[in-house]
Amino acid sequence: MSSASSEKSAPQDAQQRQHADQEAAKPAPPAAFDPPDGGRAAWQTVAAGWLCQFCSFGFINALGTFQLVYETDILKTTSSSAISWILTMQLFLMFFLSQPVGMIVDMFGPRAILMPTSILAVVGLVALSFAKEYWQIFLAQSLCFGLGAAGIFVPGLVTASQYFKRKRAFAVGIVASGSSVGGVVFPVFLAQLFDQIGFRATIRWTALMVGVLLAIANVLVVPPIKPKGWAGRRTLLSVAVFKQPAYVLFVGGSFFFFWGLFGPFNYLPLFAEQAKSTYAVASYTVSILNAASIFGRILPPLYSDRVGHFSVITVCAFVAGLSVLVVWLPINTHHSLGGLIVFALVFGFFSGAFVSLITPCLLQVAGGHTADLGAMLGTYFAVAAIASLTGLPIQGAITGSGDNLTGLIVFSGVAMVVGSAGLVGAMGVLRKKRNAAN
Repeated sequence: MSSASSEKSAPQDAQQRQHADQEAAKPAPPAAFDPPDGGRAAWQTVAAGWLCQFCSFGFINALGTFQLVYETDILKTTSSSAISWILTMQLFLMFFLSQPVGMIVDMFGPRAILMPTSILAVVGLVALSFAKEYWQIFLAQSLCFGLGAAGIFVPGLVTASQYFKRKRAFAVGIVASGSSVGGVVFPVFLAQLFDQIGFRATIRWTALMVGVLLAIANVLVVPPIKPKGWAGRRTLLSVAVFKQPAYVLFVGGSFFFFWGLFGPFNYLPLFAEQAKSTYAVASYTVSILNAASIFGRILPPLYSDRVGHFSVITVCAFVAGLSVLVVWLPINTHHSLGGLIVFALVFGFFSGAFVSLITPCLLQVAGGHTADLGAMLGTYFAVAAIASLTGLPIQGAITGSGDNLTGLIVFSGVAMVVGSAGLVGAMGVLRKKRNAAN
C-alpha cells in the first residue's frame, strides 16, 4: 500500500519540480526605472537634447527673419498670409508628428528616428538654397525641413526627461533653452550673411552647421530605458488621456496660448521695419526676444521645482499674453524702439518659461509616470500643432496687405490670456484631487 502510494506521488513530484524549474527559468519582470537625477549619461543626453532643440525649434524660431526677407525681397509679390503658411507648416509638422515620433522613441530608442530625420532636415536646407519659386520654398523649407524637425524635436526632450525626477524641470529647461539660443543665433547669423553673401550661400552654410551639430547629438544621446520594441505599439491618438479633466483643461488652455504665441516671433521684425528701424535692428528684435527666452526657460522651471509647476506656468502664460496687450499694442500707434525692446524682453522671458514647463506639467497630470512620456507629449503637441498651423495665417489675414498690425496684436494677446485661464482650471482640478487623496 505504501509502495503504491509512493509510485503515484513520484510523477506528481516530478511534475511539480519541472513546473518550478520552468518558473525559475522565466525572466524576472523588469525593475521600475529609478531616475538617477544626474550622472555622465544623463548630462550627456541633456547636451544632445539641447543640440536637437537648437537645430529644430531654434531654427524655426528665426521665422520672423524669413518673413521679413520673403516679404521685402524674394517673395515680395506674395501676400503676408501666404508667406506665413511656409513658416507655420514647419511648426505644424514638428508638433503634430510628435505623437508618432514619441511612439518610435518608446519602441526603438531615440537614435532610430533621430538619425534619418537629421539627414532629412539637412537635405531640406540644401534644397531651400536652390529654391526660387513659392512652391519650391514650401516643399524644401515647410515639408522637407519640417518633417526632419519633427523627428529631431522629440527624442532629445523625451530621453533627457527620463533621467531626472527631482531636477526634471531644471533639466528640461536646459534642453528647451537650446531652441532659445537657436532663436538668438540664427536671426543674427542669417541677417549678417544675407547682406554679405546672399540668400543661397547663407542657407548652404546653415545646412553645414546644422549637419555637424546633429551628428554630435546622434553620438551623445544615450537612452536610460530599454526600448520596448514592437510590444510598445499603441494607437497614435491616446483617447484615454482626454478622460482626465485636468488634461483636457491643460491642453485646451495651451491650444489658445499657442494660437497667439507665434505672432510676436513672426511679425516683430516686420513691425520694426515698418517703424523705420534699420534692417539689422528689425532682424535683431527676434534675437532679443529669444535671448530673454533663454533665461525664461531655465530660471522659472528651477523655481517651479520648489513652488509647483502649474503655479509658475499659469503666471508666466498670463504675463506673456498681457504684455502683448499692455506693451506691444500701445507702441503700435506710438512707435518707440525702447518700448519694442522692452516688449521683446518681457514676452521672451515669460513665453520661454511656458514652453519649458510643458513636460513637467504633463508628468504632474499623469502622476509622474515616465515610461510613456513620448506618447503623452505627442498627443499634447498634436493639439498644439493645429493651433500653430492656423494661428499665423489668421493673423496674416487680419493684417492683409496693410501696415496696421492692431488686429493681429489684439488677437495674439487675447488668445494667450484666454489660454492662461484654462491653465488655472487645470491647476484647480489637480489641487482638488490632491486634497481629496489626503
